Amino acid sequence: MLEDIDVSKYLMRGYWIFRRIIPASLLRDLRCQADIARSLAHEINGPQAQRIQPLEKFSDKLDFQPFKDYAELADLREAIESLLGPGYTHAHLNIMGLLVEPLEHPWCCGWHRDGVVEVPIRDRNPAMNAAMKEFWHDLRVFNQVNCALYADSSTWFVPGSHLRTFDEPGEIESTGRSDMQIPPGSMSSAEAERYYLDHCLSMPNAEPIHLFAGDFMIYRNLAWHTGLYLPYQPRATIHDIISHPDSSIITAKWRKLQEVVRSSAK
Repeated sequence: MLEDIDVSKYLMRGYWIFRRIIPASLLRDLRCQADIARSLAHEINGPQAQRIQPLEKFSDKLDFQPFKDYAELADLREAIESLLGPGYTHAHLNIMGLLVEPLEHPWCCGWHRDGVVEVPIRDRNPAMNAAMKEFWHDLRVFNQVNCALYADSSTWFVPGSHLRTFDEPGEIESTGRSDMQIPPGSMSSAEAERYYLDHCLSMPNAEPIHLFAGDFMIYRNLAWHTGLYLPYQPRATIHDIISHPDSSIITAKWRKLQEVVRSSAK
């Protein structure tokens, strides 16, 4: 499997999937804890909860040993190093969450791009544009993870969109729209599923991502992506970042610049 890794495809498409890299024995142990975490998510945040994060907060409820075994998984660490280089880590309990299915009706998080695009184009000054050139293609930041403990087809992605600091026609952010969280009118679950599916398909060049149980997806979260969650499809997907020793310094620098730009735009 590792010899098939193509770094250039990750750089061009913006995502890579290590297929079935989590061994069945570890998958079993992770599922046991994930099922507890899923119940906690709905107990704490209500039946429509779609995540619980960070897992570190629930040390009194969860056995962290399977997650520690996941962090130390040699094949996965080797795969990440083959893709990104040395020094990168995964499985950070202080950040790691679990994405779960809502219980009452379908839910869509809306199309969005994370990270640098949090500052609208109209507010970008010369300092911001210079920083974007510095940070945009820096692989030490903006690598996100979805690791599926059950088969998961929730994520949609626009390959190659992470390469652009601008948006193409038809690329419109929809995160935060009220109809993404609550289906409009009195839609049935089937009607709401179709409504959200049409929304996913409305993004130019969007592709659904299918993860088998035990697949580990790394993606550039600067790309356009969304998630369509269905109550009748069980979901327990580890959501995390790939970190580098320099990540916190780079991120802090970027956040400080964002604050300055936002303040000047008011």
